[in-house]
Amino acid sequence: MSVNQKLENLLNLSLDTTAEERSRSAELETGYNPEEQTWELIVKYSGSLDAARELGAAVEEMRNEYAILTVKESLIPYISALPQIEYIEKPKRLFFAVDQAKTASCVNLLQEAPPYLSGKGVLVAVVDSGIDYFHEAFRKEDGTTRILELWDQTQNRVYTEREINRALEEGSREAARNIVSSVDRVGMEQLWRNCGRRQQRGRSWTDC
Repeated sequence: MSVNQKLENLLNLSLDTTAEERSRSAELETGYNPEEQTWELIVKYSGSLDAARELGAAVEEMRNEYAILTVKESLIPYISALPQIEYIEKPKRLFFAVDQAKTASCVNLLQEAPPYLSGKGVLVAVVDSGIDYFHEAFRKEDGTTRILELWDQTQNRVYTEREINRALEEGSREAARNIVSSVDRVGMEQLWRNCGRRQQRGRSWTDC
């Protein structure tokens, strides 16, 4: 297969391998549904995506002219040929991206050799559409929060560590929102979309 300049290199490589070769590489297979022979693709576009819909692509428009397309593999050349499509890439495995970022930032050198820095004691500020303060990644071993402050700019409200812990003690998200009502609506909407697609493919919600 000739190289498509609108497709990222990894996607070109994935499309140029056999199904058997692809199945042996989790990185190449990410985003591909072998049963339906479809791909979930991230596209940068301009204008309208109606032409992609007419070709049979399922379209989820995001912000800033990005979208997620679910499309038959055989239709990818036609989708990429549309003038509205500027660039196409496939989903990535999260841990792979994290490992790459650590290597590119030379973090491994600092962790594996003197002075053996671990990041302990460092405060990190995260700017995002919100945060799921119930998630285990943001909680200590005893279940309390690792978050010192949560500034919800949509509410112009700062929630303290003490308030977040009180919310966590409620046990349920619904009850917790009476104390800390901040919700990452953008992230949750995308999670539910992804979970819905997985359930339609016969996978459980716990696969999300």
